[in-house]
Amino acid sequence: MKKGLIDLHIHSTYSKEGITTEPSDIIELAIIKGVETLAITDHNTTMGCIQALKYIEKNPELCEDLNFITGIEISCDTTSVMSFRDENDHLRSSLAGGVHILGYGIDPYHQGFIDMARFYATDTGKRTLALYKYIKRFYGITLDKDNLFKIVKDTEEQLQAKDDDPDLILESVLVRALTTGRNAPLGRKNQYENFYKNIIKRDKQTYEDYMYRLKKTFNSVNGELDEVAKQDIYEMMALIEDSGGVAVIAHPTFYRPKRELAVADFEILREFVDKVTSHYNEQTGEFMRGIVGIELLHGSSFDDQFRFKFYDNLIKQKGLYITGGSDSHINSIKTNNLGYIRQNFSIKRLDFVDNFDSIIALSQKATSIKKQKERDYAILKGPQFHKNVDEQVVLFNDYKRVCASEIIESQTISKKLLSFENEISACMFALKEKLFSDIDIEKNDHKNPDTLKEWTGLYNMYMQSIIDNKDVFFGNKDVFYDWLQHRLEFVNQASEELYELSALDADNQLQKNKGVDNPHFTETRGIMKDISKKMDREIAIYSAEKLLQNDLIKGIERA
Repeated sequence: MKKGLIDLHIHSTYSKEGITTEPSDIIELAIIKGVETLAITDHNTTMGCIQALKYIEKNPELCEDLNFITGIEISCDTTSVMSFRDENDHLRSSLAGGVHILGYGIDPYHQGFIDMARFYATDTGKRTLALYKYIKRFYGITLDKDNLFKIVKDTEEQLQAKDDDPDLILESVLVRALTTGRNAPLGRKNQYENFYKNIIKRDKQTYEDYMYRLKKTFNSVNGELDEVAKQDIYEMMALIEDSGGVAVIAHPTFYRPKRELAVADFEILREFVDKVTSHYNEQTGEFMRGIVGIELLHGSSFDDQFRFKFYDNLIKQKGLYITGGSDSHINSIKTNNLGYIRQNFSIKRLDFVDNFDSIIALSQKATSIKKQKERDYAILKGPQFHKNVDEQVVLFNDYKRVCASEIIESQTISKKLLSFENEISACMFALKEKLFSDIDIEKNDHKNPDTLKEWTGLYNMYMQSIIDNKDVFFGNKDVFYDWLQHRLEFVNQASEELYELSALDADNQLQKNKGVDNPHFTETRGIMKDISKKMDREIAIYSAEKLLQNDLIKGIERA
């Protein structure tokens, strides 16, 4: 069935991570599910895009209506952008750990991407990328990666042999990297001696920082190597631009301030976006276009209403495009969410897609103009939309148009309900333990009957809100009633637990000759019973509708 959906963030087997879906499978699944515009964005490789393009070329009739956009998701280091530490050298944002940048409309055969895939394919290659980055960062020297790869491989073998002191082996890496191989930057006589005397020896702190990261690189394994191999964000944005594409920040709500709601910390996020939206390279005298959009329509974005609104306003202020996708990692464990940004919510239209040709054309114009003056840069930034999310996109929930704010509200409420259920269960468990051990329940204890009653009352309020707005939150009645069944199981179980707690408490009070039981358990159980009745009523209505529908279908078949 043709739906014309958009999904700009999909991973194939080339992203590894246990993903079982080949690029050709993704295209076939997308067509079946009604995804008309899609981008394969594998981690640090364009091989998935290349295979997809070959499949499309071989199957022109099947892919006739498919709008395929080439893409990549690159793990980037943010150190060159700004510091994410406060005056006490404490981390202030998870941005310090790097960000993911999506490249769209790129040439997947660009040599920079081919090299990236080649180096990311092995542990030696990842260590090479890390070392290349550190030497450039600390000493401003750009090395030949192929020659550096040989040095790293030789170092790995030396460390594995354990014939020499590991520290001495690692200390020699910088010397070999700068002085050996073709086109070595300090290969001529006395060059390295002067470098050591005037640079390394005079700035011991920089050398210690370099050595710390070098040792970490050679001690890292598996997933840790992916972290150290992240490449400089400015270089990666330049690579995307040079390949004819445009850059977008992926899943922005992954990057959180250290203190969740501190305004000063959100200013860090604002400053970071400002610095990567446009960038002046002092070495080349060129202006780089930087990011053109932010992937706000990502499943993680709908967990936090405050953070979503922050990025929505930032996008509007900066005149950026909004993008989105499922971030689908289809394997044997995770569900097939291709085409859905969250549960059954899909993207039907995006300004980014509608204007994609002009966005790419401006990017190509940017790469053709060298050493621009600042006043010339304005022409490269493209149309400034100054639109918020609900003006740039059209979202659908099972054929019904919805607003982004409705999705956020539904996810926030659902998340709070799950949180309440965990808190209620923990509270009841703590109270049971105390009653069994005959310990008095103090009023100032956070696990007391008053708190339990308060949480249950709030749970009731949020549950009622979802029931009253089920069409907005779910769209599909089957999904709503499946969800309701799970909630009903919890409520009925909690009600039984509360009955036992009430009996335990009454027995406990009688043994202490106080003669009066605690009324909180019975009152709280009453709230749970009310919630159960509401859910039973909704399920009964649904069952009656299903029966009526089946009778009508049978009547039509008989006729």
